[in-house]
Amino acid sequence: MHVYIEAAFDSAVAVEPGESLIQWFRAAWARLLDGLVAEEASGGQRVLSLASVTQDIDDGPRRFSDINETWGHFEESLAAFPWGAGITVLKDGAELTGLGSVSTYHVLSDASLWRAEVSVPVDPQDAGSCATLVDFLREALEGANPAFGRIELNGTVEETNLDAALRRKKRTSMRESRQFLRGYAWVTVCPAELLARLGGASALEASGAFYRVIPLRAGGALLQASETLAGYSDAVMERVFVALAPVLPEGEPHPDPACPDLRFVPRDAATAR
Repeated sequence: MHVYIEAAFDSAVAVEPGESLIQWFRAAWARLLDGLVAEEASGGQRVLSLASVTQDIDDGPRRFSDINETWGHFEESLAAFPWGAGITVLKDGAELTGLGSVSTYHVLSDASLWRAEVSVPVDPQDAGSCATLVDFLREALEGANPAFGRIELNGTVEETNLDAALRRKKRTSMRESRQFLRGYAWVTVCPAELLARLGGASALEASGAFYRVIPLRAGGALLQASETLAGYSDAVMERVFVALAPVLPEGEPHPDPACPDLRFVPRDAATAR
């Protein structure tokens, strides 16, 4: 099974935009791809890493091979806040499913909104593997106070489960992400502005709705619903929904035939406040 991890950023982020990209890729390389990094560095021919940076939407990509050797040049390109960037890992000549989607890109051409994402294989019942995912996201976002983030199995790309169920437009949701929490998942990243409205990290810890609440240094927090992804049951999701209802957008969510795997509580958040 694969897990989808996303972070969203805007002009209120607490680090330079280029630094947010560097932190994302550094953490992914160190926490999620470390075994492959070592295998490639050993000089074997089975693993090959490739990176690309597209400075402007109309530009062709600049490519880097063997990231162990070219990482410094890759980071220099990220620091310039390119339109898009990504890492692909090949093993025995074939792309490793899930590991080829470590990427970032601008949502708007004015670069006021941008996203980062990664998809990796995971055993949803293994507590160690699940903890690694949370450690990665904490490290990637530690100094940023991002606008939103999430970790979930088979998550819909770009659109959160709640946005899809509410039929909210993606860009509207992202623009309003410091006014309304865009959704909830096994791990939800709550920005500082909304965390304050919920009473702070200590209040959410005391609510009993979360397995772990991890404050971020620059503001906001990671809210982990259960120890493992497999433990994110409907009952756990209900507790998370109730705890976060004061900052969720109003509206009656409905299933989307185009996305049969959506997971959400079928209630208007306004009724749970």
